[in-house]
Amino acid sequence: MDDTKEGLLLIGTSMIVLLLFLLTVLAVMIIYRKRKLEHVEEIEEMNEKFSRELLQTQIEVQQQTMQYIGREIHDNVGQKLTLAVLYVQQLTEEDPETQKRINSIAGIINESLADLRSLSKNLTDSNYRQIDLYHLISAEFSKVQATGFCQAEIHTNNPKIQASAAVKSFVLRILQEFLQNSLKHSGCSKIKLDFDQQERGLSIEASDNGKGFGTSDKDIYTKGIGLGNMKRRAEIIGADFMLESIPGEGTRMKLYIPVNKLNA
Repeated sequence: MDDTKEGLLLIGTSMIVLLLFLLTVLAVMIIYRKRKLEHVEEIEEMNEKFSRELLQTQIEVQQQTMQYIGREIHDNVGQKLTLAVLYVQQLTEEDPETQKRINSIAGIINESLADLRSLSKNLTDSNYRQIDLYHLISAEFSKVQATGFCQAEIHTNNPKIQASAAVKSFVLRILQEFLQNSLKHSGCSKIKLDFDQQERGLSIEASDNGKGFGTSDKDIYTKGIGLGNMKRRAEIIGADFMLESIPGEGTRMKLYIPVNKLNA
């Protein structure tokens, strides 16, 4: 009887030890998994921070480069064109047709000079960081409207949309790509853009009434450099990107930027 009790006691003790061992292993596995997830999150945060810092550096370098080009246009090319206008205006011909052509050349140079001065001003504009997102994009739509090729409408529930320089730069590039594709390929007569800012984030929707194209193909973003760039730029600033197009009905693009990403 004593042997039976000792046997049961030994079995019970062994089971308790085994259970404690299994619980210890389970606890170690849970702790290991938790630390591994924390490590992965830390790496992701470091990668995201590095990407933002790299993006900011790229934008600053880009802005410095544009300012340099703008100054060169103003100081060098602009002066040469001014001299060219003066030289052309000094030319005189008795033949009316020849004089007319000389005047036309002077007019073309003057127009080119005005375009270069405008470009130089845009490139060297130091107020870029202070311009809110809506007015920055609105200026692009005004250029489209001025061409007369297509009606461009822009609406917003908040005309003072503040965002970081990186977000403004990438959203501008995405919408410029959309506008370019619509004007060059869709044959549209109307382009519409809606800004809807809510507490959780900013929703941007652009659409045209052009001929459209099929978007059911999963490789759509790898077939066109422009479409792929739009998607990648959205991913870099942490935005959700969607593009849909129906043949004969037009194309629509949606961009959603969470509020914590707007000024990141």
